[in-house]
Amino acid sequence: MNTIIERITKMENILDELTIVVEKSDKAMSELEDSLKDLKTLKTYYESQYMKDVMADKRLEVPQDLKRGVLSEDAVHMLLTDLFELSNKMEKLSKKIR
Repeated sequence: MNTIIERITKMENILDELTIVVEKSDKAMSELEDSLKDLKTLKTYYESQYMKDVMADKRLEVPQDLKRGVLSEDAVHMLLTDLFELSNKMEKLSKKIR
């Protein structure tokens, strides 16, 4: 009888833990999906206005105390790379879940 209780308790704990993980993951996926419009805006900026702003920064037309990580050579590229890798990871994970 003890092994039945241990097994049920173990499975109940797994169920509880997985339920929390799925809820957190769903929330994160929703946040990511909601931010796709901003991603498109950032990509458009990077493809059009970015170099003009970089040049303005080099001419010291941008206040030096302004946060401007977006003008770094790597910040947007790294974000896009990270998103690409994340999408690949989600795709592989999706296949394992099914």
